Amino acid sequence: MHATKIIIIGGGIGGAATALALHCAGLDFTVYERSQQLREVGAGIALWANATHILKNLGLLEDAIQVGCLTTNYQFNSQRGKELVNIAVYGFELPVIGIHRAELHQLLWRNVPREKFILGETFERFERRENRVCAYFKSGLSVVGGALIGADGLRSQVRTLLLGDQPPTYRNFKTWRGLTDYIPNGFRPGYIQEFLGCGKGFGFMMLGKGKMYWYAAAYAPEAQPDAAISRKQELERMYQDWFPSIPELIAATEEANILTTDLYDRPPIQPWSQQNITLLGDAAHPMLPTMGQGACTALEDAYVIAKCLQASDPITAFQNYESLRFERTKAIVIKSLRSSKMGELTHPLAVGFRNALMKVMSSAISNSFNSLHAYRT
Repeated sequence: MHATKIIIIGGGIGGAATALALHCAGLDFTVYERSQQLREVGAGIALWANATHILKNLGLLEDAIQVGCLTTNYQFNSQRGKELVNIAVYGFELPVIGIHRAELHQLLWRNVPREKFILGETFERFERRENRVCAYFKSGLSVVGGALIGADGLRSQVRTLLLGDQPPTYRNFKTWRGLTDYIPNGFRPGYIQEFLGCGKGFGFMMLGKGKMYWYAAAYAPEAQPDAAISRKQELERMYQDWFPSIPELIAATEEANILTTDLYDRPPIQPWSQQNITLLGDAAHPMLPTMGQGACTALEDAYVIAKCLQASDPITAFQNYESLRFERTKAIVIKSLRSSKMGELTHPLAVGFRNALMKVMSSAISNSFNSLHAYRT
């Protein structure tokens, strides 16, 4: 174990998970977060078995089960509700959990000493000084450490300084996310249910505390503004003739609880580490949400980077961390993009062929899915 201080830029799920993993490993660190409060925006996520494995190692699995909802099946359907693929996800030694992002975030940072989080500090740049790194912030604050981890998201400033100001790649989809207390009649307990149509899709799942999370995605130009009518009314029109639970969920959701974002990723590249500075989570390998692995791989990253830092000096540790993580995250980025292409189909004949192919390929899809979540660090 080494005694150097580690600077973490970003206090979201990836940064908070890294903080907890380093804390459990007995390492010295401080997290610098630009927001004035530690909070996650967004709605729900699925923590697949590869992620609940990390929570178990960090001592949080039982707490996550208490505030989440156990998931047993992942079902793909046509837009009218005809089943295409039904994947059982309860065969692992670890559960799959539906959880609100904010609940997961709180579980992570509440198990770390509060003084380890410095809020309201916007990172601007770094300088290397021999084997040290100095981080500078907009407020005028500067801090020195033996290593720096950029966990500052899709548009990471740390990444820009390391790898250049290349923008992320827009992948032709706009997404909406909603949260409601309403449980539709068509919901199957324990299921994540997704519905695929012509150039758009919809899914929903239970979270903890009786909350239903839903998400929609549609083929759209980048930065398309909201319709003149409200987001809610726009969605009601888009999905009016879909499986009955879908318009029911939209109607039951308050306008303020509907969020929208464009979807981006980046082509996987190496290196994402330089000497005693590295990237983690979306800063390193942003991916589309089609495989549900963004937060899950950030948890994996956090655990692996802590183990590497516990074993060696930061430069060697970051080289080992990247070598352990690159091929896996590259594969998931590519699979997530490939999966999104299936959603771009708009011609009814192409959509019909896709649906028929999914039914034929059901076993192969299930095996691929399970192999992804069987990963253990």
